[in-house]
Amino acid sequence: MAKTDKDIHQKELALRFCVLSGYLPFLEVNVENLRELSDVSTTITDVDALGILIDASGSRRMTIFDCKTSKSSPINRAFWASGLMSFIESDQAFVILRRKAPEAQRLSAKKLNVHLFDENQFTHYAEAYSLSFKEDYSYCTHIENWLSLSEIYKNYPAFEKFGEFLDSEVPIENDPARGVKRLFSALKKGRGEFNPAKVQHQAIFQHVLMSFCYLLSMIVHDLKSVIDYDSDKETFEKILKYYIWNGRESYLTRQRLKEMFSHNNQSIDSELEFSNWSEFVELVRKLLDAPAEVFKASLFARELSLRTATNQDEEKDKYLAKILSSSSRIRQFLFSQARYLQRAQKLPTEFIDRLNQQFDELA
Repeated sequence: MAKTDKDIHQKELALRFCVLSGYLPFLEVNVENLRELSDVSTTITDVDALGILIDASGSRRMTIFDCKTSKSSPINRAFWASGLMSFIESDQAFVILRRKAPEAQRLSAKKLNVHLFDENQFTHYAEAYSLSFKEDYSYCTHIENWLSLSEIYKNYPAFEKFGEFLDSEVPIENDPARGVKRLFSALKKGRGEFNPAKVQHQAIFQHVLMSFCYLLSMIVHDLKSVIDYDSDKETFEKILKYYIWNGRESYLTRQRLKEMFSHNNQSIDSELEFSNWSEFVELVRKLLDAPAEVFKASLFARELSLRTATNQDEEKDKYLAKILSSSSRIRQFLFSQARYLQRAQKLPTEFIDRLNQQFDELA
């Protein structure tokens, strides 16, 4: 993504719609094959912008945005969007076109849960949600901030693949337990590259925190339906253990593999380990006190990562301060998750100090 991209304004419109709708926004999400059958990973298409909402019931709703500045058949774009929706299990799509689509095609597309709009139509549609749609009131609503974060990954090659993982694989991961394990595995490989003295690395850490928080929001919503809140610690830990490792049989298989490796004095693959397990159990138990607030915390972490990646804005800080004052859980939950990540992955404590400093600046 570059400043010269023709569809950059349309992408900003999509991001603003996500923010005012309470969706966690992602930009330029690459989609790979369902199962790679060659030695080279293949990107089959990409989503210009993606918004994800986890509602109070724990249901995940995903909206994709396709931004087209070239001349193309509107109904063909609708068919493409519908196929992509099915592939990544999205719920609806907005195709923002250069020109108006014929009314009949727009009606046909709606049957596929695809909305065909040109820029003006999309703006009017969004303003029906909120008149503040045109306002640049948060760090997420300004495309330049996203470009700044993207530039960080380009300038630090050691983090480039990691950035692609956070941007593309995390948002469309349908198994949050697997997503957390993969996040830990990726973080473990690159933790030696983190330097808290660099502001850019602080932004990356907060991007990781946002991803972790988003995955945990799905996990706690799953667990809230099956765990008794008055259950003892042993019962809770057993259920969480089986959940994380995809059921009892899978967990027992993992244990047998671990014993086999240890008897043969072989190193254990990172996928078979879970650092600071007891602390993770306590973290999840704490988040279960208010599952809906965990997703709100991920929205705030997204703002923080963009704030760190770019120049601070007084008006945008006021917006964040208002959010922070509306919920005591956001700071509490993000700090707890950040502290766990820092300890479990053996990252510098300065990342936690800077996070606390940011909270104090916004208080």
